[in-house]
Amino acid sequence: MTDIVIPIKPLAEAKQRLAGFLGPALRAMLVLAMLEDLLAALAGLENDRLLLVASDDEVFDLGMTYGAEPLRERHAQGYNEAVAAAFETLGVGSAIAVLPGDLPLAAPAEIAMLIAPVATDARSVRLAPARDGRGTNGLFLSAPGLIRPSFGPESFARYQQTARVVGIAPEVLRAPTLAHDIDTLDDLQDFARIAASGTTRDFLGKHGICLNATSNDRGAA
Repeated sequence: MTDIVIPIKPLAEAKQRLAGFLGPALRAMLVLAMLEDLLAALAGLENDRLLLVASDDEVFDLGMTYGAEPLRERHAQGYNEAVAAAFETLGVGSAIAVLPGDLPLAAPAEIAMLIAPVATDARSVRLAPARDGRGTNGLFLSAPGLIRPSFGPESFARYQQTARVVGIAPEVLRAPTLAHDIDTLDDLQDFARIAASGTTRDFLGKHGICLNATSNDRGAA
């Protein structure tokens, strides 16, 4: 089976591109709501260890209700460093997948395709791109040491190139529900049009977040 890593940035630094629309407390709550939707989607799947890399107790408390193991960052040094720490913790025993925590629409069937194990002796890199075709919203490695974590701008192209350099033809998984992360107000508005239920959708309703508002309407929330 496949180990799964979910890195979560410190809640105090959450979703800065939504800062003109949501205040710090609501941004932190949004991160936790999105994470719960992702954990719920993972709950019925067959995987090995599920590791949350974070620095906030609220993240770990939520994760433990879904059987996730905590890996605490004493000093957050960046997303790729968090993923690398998880790889080191998990070791070389099984395949590994990385998912960002802001995928509230993630469907179990598409996650299952991303984390599907391969033959023991196979060397495999599987990538699920973000909607913009530039970022990476899902990474599967048949072994953690195949390539180094390299998330960030243009990571989708970078991962493909890196895989080819080490002699692996990367598999691209076009998965609409994994492609839809939430970083901007446009992302959040699109989510609200698509989502019919879930913790994130409930969060928006509970806090009266009007997604047709201008970017200045809730800046002090």
